[in-house]
Amino acid sequence: MLKEEINLVKIFEIILKLWWVILIFAIIGSLVAFSISSFLMTPMYTSTAKVYVSGSQKAADAGVNINDINVSQRLVGTYIEILSGNSFLEDIAQAYNSQAGKKQAAVSSGYIKSNLEMGSANETEILQIKYSDTTPQKAQEVLEVLLGNAQQEITRVIDGCRLSVVDYADLPVATSSPNVKQNTFIGLFLGIVLGVAVIFLRELFDTRIKDEDDIKSRYGVAVLGIIPNLDVD
Repeated sequence: MLKEEINLVKIFEIILKLWWVILIFAIIGSLVAFSISSFLMTPMYTSTAKVYVSGSQKAADAGVNINDINVSQRLVGTYIEILSGNSFLEDIAQAYNSQAGKKQAAVSSGYIKSNLEMGSANETEILQIKYSDTTPQKAQEVLEVLLGNAQQEITRVIDGCRLSVVDYADLPVATSSPNVKQNTFIGLFLGIVLGVAVIFLRELFDTRIKDEDDIKSRYGVAVLGIIPNLDVD
């Protein structure tokens, strides 16, 4: 039988009393998250490039005006769809595998797509492309192959449009994931929450009568007397 009501003050007192339980769960949670992030998750490196989206070669040669910029901003989404297409990424995978040979593990179009991220840089007509892989060199090389074939694919789909490279694919100097520190703090937080939940559930399902307050709250009767503790050391 569950308790009819929960005394929040008492729950808080119990949490303070059993702080060591929360500490144990917090330590376990942070250690588990740290171990998974450090030893089980594969480190990934992200190479980044930026390209300028232009609506047409003619407009670019004549000079840029506000209408051209608005058109380019709207075209960013279209370019993302084109450059993330399965047929294009299949060509990129084949081109990279032929170029890399046995120096690097082969990639598939699905693998490239799952590690590819594209979006407008600060809501401008600049398209930012990020690609992540298990080594810095591989991340950079795959992105370079994609950039080298992007213009041809864009022109094939939309005649007259073009891309201008702003920043070429860089060589990552540090891992982009997993974020060991962040994951460890998340594990610590979840451990604290789980520890508090365990204490709360323990009190919720504890039907033992421990003092006169339990008798009053459960049965609604007055306590006539208390048998003192006669144990003598």
